[in-house]
Amino acid sequence: MGIHERKERERLQRRNDIIDAAERLFFEHGFDRVSIDQIAEAAELAKGTIYLYFKSREDLHYAIVNRGLDAMAKVITERDDPSRSGAENLLEMGRSYIRFTKMYPGYNRALMVFDASKFEKVDQKESLKILDPGSPLRHLIDVVTKGQEDGSIRKDISPAVLGILMWANLSSVLEFVTLRKPVMEKLALQEEELLSTQFEVALHGILSNTRNL
Repeated sequence: MGIHERKERERLQRRNDIIDAAERLFFEHGFDRVSIDQIAEAAELAKGTIYLYFKSREDLHYAIVNRGLDAMAKVITERDDPSRSGAENLLEMGRSYIRFTKMYPGYNRALMVFDASKFEKVDQKESLKILDPGSPLRHLIDVVTKGQEDGSIRKDISPAVLGILMWANLSSVLEFVTLRKPVMEKLALQEEELLSTQFEVALHGILSNTRNL
């Protein structure tokens, strides 16, 4: 291994160490209650070193969001079955999305509390990874496309529009159940039932007229 390769590996390792430290603190204390000073102390690095890798706390939060998206992508694609229709895979994807929230509550919360004001402060080089090939949203659009091709999903609306609407609807309900626990308890609502029902209702709205699950 040459000097350049070794330095690049060390740089990536240090970047991951910083994200690891931030992740531990954010998950334990909340995303708005942790400072760069605390992250530097936890990572055993100078504060200035943190800024060599991340321009702001929002950049660090977004790095954790990206980890969450990677984890989500793995969960929602592992049960894909090419022998099923697009609509059937979409329903399974909704179930997998709910499973992700149970498996990775920290990443789920990272996604829920990363709002538009934080997104505007992120280094724009990193701001569109949600649309990268293999990302959950891109996969959702691909599944909708397959459903339109096999006739299980209506074709009169573009797959991008349908995919984003499905994503936005489920994300809104997920944000509610994640951040509004007292309301859920007051109404005796079960998180999984609410999420699964919302997804099934949304899915039936995009099925082709001749298709039922």
